[in-house]
Amino acid sequence: MEYGHGGDIYAPSLKEKALLDFSVNLNPLGIPPKVKAVFGTLAEECEAYPDPFCRELKHALAKHEGIAEECILFGNGAADLIYRIAYGLRPKKVLLPAPTFSEYEAAAVQVGAEIAYHPLLEEDGFSLDKRFLDALRQHQPDMVFLCNPNNPTGRLIPKGLLMQIADYCQAHGAFLIVDECFLDMAAGGEACSMKTELSRYPQLLVLKAFTKFFAMAGLRLGYLFSGAETVRMRVESAGQPWSVSVPAQRCGLAALTDTAYIMETKRLLPELGEALYKQLSELPVKVYPSAANYFLLKTDRSDLKERLLEKGILIRSCSNYRGLREGYFRVAVKSAEDNGQLMAALREIDFKERR
Repeated sequence: MEYGHGGDIYAPSLKEKALLDFSVNLNPLGIPPKVKAVFGTLAEECEAYPDPFCRELKHALAKHEGIAEECILFGNGAADLIYRIAYGLRPKKVLLPAPTFSEYEAAAVQVGAEIAYHPLLEEDGFSLDKRFLDALRQHQPDMVFLCNPNNPTGRLIPKGLLMQIADYCQAHGAFLIVDECFLDMAAGGEACSMKTELSRYPQLLVLKAFTKFFAMAGLRLGYLFSGAETVRMRVESAGQPWSVSVPAQRCGLAALTDTAYIMETKRLLPELGEALYKQLSELPVKVYPSAANYFLLKTDRSDLKERLLEKGILIRSCSNYRGLREGYFRVAVKSAEDNGQLMAALREIDFKERR
């Protein structure tokens, strides 16, 4: 089976290799120490069903995010919630930027929605700009998905533009889903969050997860914010009641208490990102500026993924993103040591053309 995302370290061709995985964009600090400490104590708790309402975790997350508890809904990762949004709200026409995260389209297709695409321009660094307002008026969708910062480009959508998009969606009865799964790891991201606008826009849903910031991809713990009870109920009813396991809930609680880890992440990531961007920019490849913990590359080497695999390094080919083609790749920001190994491998590759 062909896998359309990064992180497929289980493929038969890769399973026996010792890989540095730059294809997924997780916190380079790894799982928080407090999560590791609690994980080994959970065996007996797993005899009971998990709390279907995640009450204790919801209380802690509300305090952490500054959001009312009743506005929070948990799921088995953000991807689970994307599909539940589609099944629960049943859009007829969805507008998507291109390129962006593929699961928005996949979920919309599952419910028979028509998909309209707004191409992001390479000459503008794949930034979402005010042209998107024209696309809204042209296509008149009843649901819009936006990823902020966008995946795989890492570009932030300014708060002012998001508010204009939200104004349009609210006036025309369209749902606006803003995926902020990478926002806590983005330079200047906090100022762009739409979580503070929930009361103003009942049609707004904000997606987040423990996956990226807390490097808990394998535990599957995502959540959304919505200020409208009827909307939350429709999304909640589209999934099964025990979607969040006992280990996921307990580890989520532990992660939120690890303040030293949170502070170190916010200090370290900008340093690592700036250093990697500078080093990548010295290569004969095109590196697009990014506010996130990953970079989009464009190169003449369509076989770059295969060449790096020979050196034990896995990166994300972006040729299957709508709006991109062969020669585009995404690399994560990892530890200084891991980034050094990536750069050493890249410097050994013959790039035929300069950007």
